[in-house]
Amino acid sequence: MTTRKSLLVGSMPFSDEQEAMTFAITHLGDSLLALPDGEIGEKTEQYPNGKRSAWVMTAINLCAEDTANWEVVKDVVRGTDGFPVDYNSVQKLRPKHSPATMHKYLKFGYDDYFKESYATFTALKQEKGLDDLAFQVGVPTGLGIAFSMMSPINALRYTDAFNKQVAYEVNEILKVARDDVVIQIEVPGELAFAYKLPNFMVNIALWSIFNLVKKINPPARIGFHLCLGDLNNEALTHAKTLDKMVHFSNTLVDRWSPEHELAYMHYPLAEAIDPPPMDASFYEALKHIRLPENTRFVAGFVHEKRSDAELIQIRDMIETIRQHPVDVACSCGLGRRPRAVAESVIKTTVELTT
Repeated sequence: MTTRKSLLVGSMPFSDEQEAMTFAITHLGDSLLALPDGEIGEKTEQYPNGKRSAWVMTAINLCAEDTANWEVVKDVVRGTDGFPVDYNSVQKLRPKHSPATMHKYLKFGYDDYFKESYATFTALKQEKGLDDLAFQVGVPTGLGIAFSMMSPINALRYTDAFNKQVAYEVNEILKVARDDVVIQIEVPGELAFAYKLPNFMVNIALWSIFNLVKKINPPARIGFHLCLGDLNNEALTHAKTLDKMVHFSNTLVDRWSPEHELAYMHYPLAEAIDPPPMDASFYEALKHIRLPENTRFVAGFVHEKRSDAELIQIRDMIETIRQHPVDVACSCGLGRRPRAVAESVIKTTVELTT
C-alpha cells in the first residue's frame, strides 16, 4: 500500500515563517511532500497578516509601488488586511516599457523569500531527522500576475516578460537548492480560462504554463497547484463538475517534457469558503486523471466546514474512485483562515494521512 502524504499549499496564518514551518513540521513530519515557509512576510500596520499573505497580490503591490516603470490606472480598494476586498477591486496598471524590455524592470522577490527562509528550513529538517524533505516554493505564472493587474490584451502581450522574471528568480533558487526544492506552479488564471473555453481550446489556457516551464533550467522538481482562487476566502472559479479540470491536467501531462520531474498534481476539491461536496458522483471524473508513474495525486478536500467523519468519507470515496491511496491537502493555502482554524485543519490533515 502506498503511504499517504500531505501537502500544505503555501500560506499559513502564523506570526512569521519560522513559527509556520515549525508548527507544520512538528505536526505533519515525514508525511509532508515538501515544506513551504508559510508565505507571511513583513507585518505592518497596513498589512497586519504579512505582506506575502495574499499570494499574487504581493507581486502586484510591488509593481504598483514602482511608479518609474508602471502607471496606476485604477486604484485598489483595500480591506483590513491591506489587500483588495474582492477580485473587482484589484488595482489596474499600465506598463511604461515594451513587452520586449519589460522583464528588465520587474522584481517579484521569490528568490529573496527563499533565501530568508531556507536556513531555517535546513535547521528544522536536520533537527527532525527528515533528510528527504524538500523545501517548497510556490510561484505564479506570468499570466497569473498580468491578468490580475492589466487589461486582457496587455496581459497576453506581457506574459512572456513576466515569465522571464519568474523563471529568473526560480533559476536563482535552483542554483542554491536544486535537489532540495520543489517549485510549485500555481495556476488560478489558467484554470479559470479553461473553465470558460471548450475542451478543444484548452491549449490556449496552457500556453503560459509551458512558456514559463521552458524558461526554468533543467532538471527541476515541479508540482502543480490547480487553483480555483482564494482571495479573502472567496473562489475565482466555481467548478460545477471536475471534467474540465481533468481535461486541463491531462492535456498538461500529455505535453510534459521529461527534462523536469513532475512531482505532484494538486486538485482543489473545495471552493475557498465552500466545503467539498459529499456526493460521490462529483468525484467520478477523477478516475480519468492520467499521471506519470511517479507523479503523486493530491486531493485538496480538507476543510473546516466538514467533520472528521465527513472528511474520512470523502477521502475514502476518492480512493475508491482512484483505486489507490491519495495524498491529502486543503484546496488552497491557509493564509486567509483564522489561525485557530488553520491549526485545526493541519491537525485534521494528520489524521487523514493515517
